Amino acid sequence: MSDSFLMTAAGDIVIRHPLFGEDAVNSDGFTRLMADMAKGDLVWGSCEVQFSTRGFRTDSTIAYLVPPQVGRDLCKAGFNVMTVATNHTWDYGPDAFLDTLDNLREGGVEPVGGGRTPEDAWRPFVRDVNGIKVGILAASCLVPPYYAVLPDRPGIAAVRVRQLAALDPIGMMIEPGAPIKMESYAEPEDVELLVQAIRRLKAETDVTIVSMHWGYGRGTPLATYQRPLAHQIIEAGADMILGNHGHSPTAIEIIDGKPVIYSLGNNVAQQDRINATPRQLEIFEDIDPWSVVAELEIGRDGVRAITLIPTECQSDGLPVMVGGTPAGQMILERVAKLSERYGTAVEIVDGKAVIRP
Repeated sequence: MSDSFLMTAAGDIVIRHPLFGEDAVNSDGFTRLMADMAKGDLVWGSCEVQFSTRGFRTDSTIAYLVPPQVGRDLCKAGFNVMTVATNHTWDYGPDAFLDTLDNLREGGVEPVGGGRTPEDAWRPFVRDVNGIKVGILAASCLVPPYYAVLPDRPGIAAVRVRQLAALDPIGMMIEPGAPIKMESYAEPEDVELLVQAIRRLKAETDVTIVSMHWGYGRGTPLATYQRPLAHQIIEAGADMILGNHGHSPTAIEIIDGKPVIYSLGNNVAQQDRINATPRQLEIFEDIDPWSVVAELEIGRDGVRAITLIPTECQSDGLPVMVGGTPAGQMILERVAKLSERYGTAVEIVDGKAVIRP
C-alpha cells in the first residue's frame, strides 16, 4: 500500500450547461483536463451555482439556477468532493440550496461546508485513502445576508468578517479621491467555532484540510484579515488551506511547513454575458480566464509536494491545460512572483510549477 495519496484541486466552478447528452457543452481540451484531474484519489472543486428547479432570487448581483443534471454531470467528469461554503450557493434561497446538496450527492459528489443545520454545515468530509485518514472542513468569509446557517435556517458554514475604513486625513488632502483603505478582521466568535472544529477533526484524522472562501477581486492584494486568519487555522492544526473566490490564481504561503493556497482562480467560468446587466459586465471584466489545478501529494506527514497545472477558460467557459504555452508561462510566473514575497520557492519545470513545503 502506498504511503501517500493524490488530491487534485480546482478553483471556482461556475457551470451552467450540461457536460453530457444531447445538449452538452464540452470540449476535447476540457475532457483531457478532467481525465488528468481524475487521476486523483480525491478530486476537489468550489461550487458557485445552485442545482435546482425551484427557489427565489435573492439580492445577489450574479446568480445562476442550473438544471440538476448539470450538478450530477460534475461527478461523471471526475469530481467527488466540493465546497458549497461560497457566496453564491444560497442565491435562490433555502429550497434550492438543499436541492443543490441533494443533487450533488445523487451524482456522487460529496458537498462540504453547508447543510440544513449548523451540525450539518460544519460536518467535515472524512475518508480513508490508502490507509491515510483525511478530513476536510469548509467555510466562507463572504457571507451575504441570510446565507449563514442557523439552527432554524439551512445555510453555509460562515466566518464573518468585520471591516473598518482606515482614513488618513493628511493623505486625503494630498491625494483627494484616492481609494480608502479597508482594515478587516475575522469575527472572533466565528474564528473560535472554526478553530474548535479543526481541533476536533485533527484529533480523529491523519491529515486535516481546510477550505476557505475568502478575499476579493482577483485575490491580490490579500484582504487584511486573510493572513492572520490563515495563521490561526494552521495553529489550530490544519495541514493545508485551500483558498477560493479570488478570480485569478494568486500566492502560496508556507506557514510552519503547511501550505496556504490563497486562491486557485476560476476553473469553469460560464457566466451569462449575453443577458448581463452593465453592472454584471463590469464584474466580469475583473474575472481572469486563467486558473491553476493543484496536484497535491499527501502523506501522513501532510502535503509533500504541490504541482500547479496552468489552465485557461475558452469561449465556452471550460478550461483547458496551457502548460508550455506563453499563457501558461505567464500564469505560473505570476504565482511564483506573488509567492516570493512570502518566502515561498516556486520552481517552474516543463510547463508546471512545483512547490515543496
